[in-house]
Amino acid sequence: MAGPSSAPAARPGPGRLSAPARRATRRFAEVVCPPGIRTHHRTDRVVAEFELMLDALSPTARKALAAAIVVLDQGARLYPPSRGRRFSQLDDQAAEAYIRALLARRGDAGEVARRLKGLVVMCYYELPTVQREIGYNPGPYIAAVSRRRLESYGAQIRAGEAAVTAPDQDRP
Repeated sequence: MAGPSSAPAARPGPGRLSAPARRATRRFAEVVCPPGIRTHHRTDRVVAEFELMLDALSPTARKALAAAIVVLDQGARLYPPSRGRRFSQLDDQAAEAYIRALLARRGDAGEVARRLKGLVVMCYYELPTVQREIGYNPGPYIAAVSRRRLESYGAQIRAGEAAVTAPDQDRP
């Protein structure tokens, strides 16, 4: 006898935002990131980068950020120029005015909005195409520092690695 399906319902993964939070994050990125986000169609890549960043956070921090996005989205309903609409549904002018007003606020709401902006903008600048456009190429610098550190501390590094990987003499 076939019973109800025991397959779990489709749910977002650890860093995957819900559909409403994703729409709000998309809209937020369009407002707070440089204009290149729209002209080069980078919004979805920024949201994907944001979700990757969420994956790296603890579940509590992840939930707090997702909740902050939902509150930002729903909070726009209280902003008079939005006429009761969610942030993700606002036109450019109203969305930009709402975010400007939110970022200018003192207290917790303004602080949360400023931190969210910092995270989303950081995700924009993590995109390889953006890094190339601004001339950010850390590879050669990282390689030079790695070589210099190996030259200076190579013996200590090898001794530390050997101590960690050596078989335990106390085991039977």
